[in-house]
Amino acid sequence: MTKKRRKRYIFSDTIELLTLSELKRKDLNNNNGILFCFGSSLISQIIRAKTREYVGEIVPSHVALVYNGYIYESTTEEVNVHKKHIPAGVRRWQVQDFYASETKKDTLYHFHKTDQIDVVELENNVHRPYGKDTIVDYLLVDDSKGHSNGLICSQYANLCTKLIDKSCVTPAELYRVVKEME
Repeated sequence: MTKKRRKRYIFSDTIELLTLSELKRKDLNNNNGILFCFGSSLISQIIRAKTREYVGEIVPSHVALVYNGYIYESTTEEVNVHKKHIPAGVRRWQVQDFYASETKKDTLYHFHKTDQIDVVELENNVHRPYGKDTIVDYLLVDDSKGHSNGLICSQYANLCTKLIDKSCVTPAELYRVVKEME
């Protein structure tokens, strides 16, 4: 059986979306930055459709931070990988465990290298719950004020990078700012 090779996707002059094997070559264990994920699940497609500014705009459905060999993110998904249980909510887990869990998914990625990450915010928010009520606001009424006991992925990423002066942002809004920086 031959292995199917995926094409490299380029959606603009400056942004290149990578497969998981291409992302691994970026050596996330030794680089810090923002990781944008372009998922293909139903919920990912809904998030992308609800947060794009125009039909055809390519935006991410998830955002995470990479710092010193760890992935920091907020999600509803629990993962069991390498005999480890990675809980839902705001979490920190090793890059190699992230890679192992992502092999089952059809996700594309964009990595933006930066050292402008507030490590105190990054660590202080680990173990907070996921902001379920915030994401429901986005999905049902197209907006949220971000008032929640927890954090959604883009709130957490923005809190730690301070890219946008707003309490509740979407992955798409963060992605647009990064595209302008590249």
